[in-house]
Amino acid sequence: MSSEKSTILYIDDDLLNLEIFREYFEDTYRVIILPSTEDALKILKRNKVKVIISDQCMPDETGTDFIKRINPEYPDVIKMILTAYTDYDAALEAINEVGIYKYLLKPWDATEMKNSIDSAIREYDLRYENKALLFALKQKNEALNLAYNKLEENEKKFRSIFANSNDGIYILNGERKVIEANQALNNLLFKKKKTCDLDYLNQFIKTTCPVLLDKPLELLHGTASFIFELEITTENGDDKTVEINCSGISYNDDHYVLSVVRDISERRMFEKKIVNAIIQTQEDDQSRYARELHDGLGPLLSTIKMHVEWLANSSNTTNKDKIIEHSIHTIDNAIRSVKEIANSLSPHILQRFGLVNAVNSYIDRIRDTLKIEFVVSSNLKERIPGNMEIIMYRAIMECINNSVKHAEAKKIILKFNKQKNNLLISCSDDGKGFDTQKVLTEGKGMGLFNIQNRIKHIGGEVEIASKPNVGTDMIFRIKV
Repeated sequence: MSSEKSTILYIDDDLLNLEIFREYFEDTYRVIILPSTEDALKILKRNKVKVIISDQCMPDETGTDFIKRINPEYPDVIKMILTAYTDYDAALEAINEVGIYKYLLKPWDATEMKNSIDSAIREYDLRYENKALLFALKQKNEALNLAYNKLEENEKKFRSIFANSNDGIYILNGERKVIEANQALNNLLFKKKKTCDLDYLNQFIKTTCPVLLDKPLELLHGTASFIFELEITTENGDDKTVEINCSGISYNDDHYVLSVVRDISERRMFEKKIVNAIIQTQEDDQSRYARELHDGLGPLLSTIKMHVEWLANSSNTTNKDKIIEHSIHTIDNAIRSVKEIANSLSPHILQRFGLVNAVNSYIDRIRDTLKIEFVVSSNLKERIPGNMEIIMYRAIMECINNSVKHAEAKKIILKFNKQKNNLLISCSDDGKGFDTQKVLTEGKGMGLFNIQNRIKHIGGEVEIASKPNVGTDMIFRIKV
């Protein structure tokens, strides 16, 4: 196998995603990035591209439409779709139509992305080698021995992948029977069994989860491949959510189905925690604004209404000037209240003067009331793209509120440090601290999940370090 880097083509209309992808993987692969599918054919003609990763949702052409368009000319290139949660159903439907090798969810995880790319490259290399072998067999009978050796080598590769895969793999024949299964599948279903027993495995699946047999068999009736999710119960009674990727294979003129089973229970649990955090944050914000409108602005408007009704009564003549003066004063209070509520919804200082000034303005408003010492330092001089700036502002507000409400901090230190295209924001307090692993595992840290989701949404990373009775350090690393 050549030591030359494999060429990967990544297409995404989000320029930030393109740069993050190149930064992550340019040392491992030869990465080509494009902001649209317009110049993709030129790249494919000039380069031996092994894997194409395309964003599904783009303004000029969807990822699946693009793959459908290039499939006739480049059938051997391995294609993958990158899709958001909202595009989930569309991506599943498209896989059967255009032969997509795999789809990945946004925001993507670097480790999962690399594993998927490596798997796709291996698939490309195996297809390429097998094609070369078939061509040699047709051209020269004397190459039969060489072809046999190559096929044996590929068989060893397959067996190596089969045996060492972290995902469960099983092969199903047309008689609804598992004829091969790897140890990973055995470990997933039977924690107490040390070796894979096919008879025991077949009996267990037929009894407890027959869909593992019935659903893949659809491939033997013309479907190329598909992916589905399933809730299963292991022999120990554990409930698991698994993703099953099924592909039809042929061997000795017979047809089989190869299914890869991936345990995604933790991913689904984490997604639920993120959704719960977002919902809780929205509910808290709505409740707070409702209280501010009802308790703050409501009484002021009621007072103004009473004054206007009094002035409208011509029989009321005494103290008229005093009532007018009081009305004007009440209207001024109402205007200030509206401005404060509007500033909470969308701070005008953030829009006009940027992130650091908006944070300082917020601190100035709460400093005297809370009697907390704030220290802010920054070398950030230029503005950050609007959407990223808003998300970072909300995340910082969440950090400050956590330090004030839960940590009982006496001092909060904020640092903004920009080096080239990297922005590092740290928020440290001297509060009570907490056990980060315990809070995140037990699902109590909705504010932390909300912060992580916000920063991950803009391609950043969050590092949390906290110790009880010592304090908390939260660091955001973002490409800008």
